[in-house]
Amino acid sequence: MQHVDSNRSVAQVRVYDVVLYCRQQGIHEAEARKLVRLIGPFADRLAIQMNLTKRPVRFR
Repeated sequence: MQHVDSNRSVAQVRVYDVVLYCRQQGIHEAEARKLVRLIGPFADRLAIQMNLTKRPVRFR
């Protein structure tokens, strides 16, 4: 039987700088300021994307 270490079995969520993430994704500066006020300077990708009012356009 194997011992499961609870410290190593927790899934890690990557945390992004909100302003830097918005710049990289081409999100407007006003939208980035709104996000910083809403969720703070650091957040995971899902929190950033779910709180966007204008979704970035994806080109094919």
